[in-house]
Amino acid sequence: MAETRDLGPLPNYERPPVIETVLGVQFDRLPRFKNAHLGGFWKTLSQEEWPTVTDAPALPTQVERFDAGAQWAAGLRLQLTGDPSCRLRISNDKGDRMIQLQNNRLHFNWLGQGRQDYPRYPKVRKGFVSVLDRFTRFIIDEDLGEFRPDQWEVTYVNQIPQGTVWTTPADWGFFRPLAGVPTVEGVIEGESFSGQWHFVIPGQRGRLHIAWEHGKGQREGKDESPPEFVRLTLTARGAITGKADGTRPILDGLNLGHETIVRSFGTLMSNDANAYWGLKHG
Repeated sequence: MAETRDLGPLPNYERPPVIETVLGVQFDRLPRFKNAHLGGFWKTLSQEEWPTVTDAPALPTQVERFDAGAQWAAGLRLQLTGDPSCRLRISNDKGDRMIQLQNNRLHFNWLGQGRQDYPRYPKVRKGFVSVLDRFTRFIIDEDLGEFRPDQWEVTYVNQIPQGTVWTTPADWGFFRPLAGVPTVEGVIEGESFSGQWHFVIPGQRGRLHIAWEHGKGQREGKDESPPEFVRLTLTARGAITGKADGTRPILDGLNLGHETIVRSFGTLMSNDANAYWGLKHG
């Protein structure tokens, strides 16, 4: 068992740059689950509160392994299969929540897109638990098989616009692992960078994956350059081991993922960046 120590209170930001969070659980495929059950589950929800559905390709199975054959690099995976399964995305009337369901995954999203303040983890987790409880009841009512969760997952998407904690790529040292994009005076100037980092959670309880992307938004005026931003995505996931006892093992995993992401974000940012986002303690 991994040694635990008191790391103090979690970092708490007044103005975090997070624009989306996702809490999810992966489970063994249900033997009697068909695509028609996706629509059947939607009908168990309030149609006024959850009026919009869209189809999407099924997400691939993700397993954080630590044996000799483990590979953490995601990359592009081409899957050839005769399985016609798909993923249903159910959006609420305000456009700030989404349920994603397929036969082996259930995700609950908060969608801020820079327009709304982050409602904080306990509130998002409460929404996830409500949807999970409804889904497990649906499985029993429809006799779809036994719900066996095998992995938890937490994702935070942060969007950091140009003109906040950075002006040019040379300022990207606010994220400590990157330390800025190098410039050779009179020869080259840093323009862009995209990359990934992967970290093991102590005790092999899971991994933290960090992805850095530099992009441009929509042009605001005819003569204006499109705004630039950095999108920093942190995803923590890990196995649910042993026989699950209700939702407790899932929530324990989500809590670990949330703590891993928040503590890592606070530590990997510069003091100036943390001050800009209003870090209270950490």
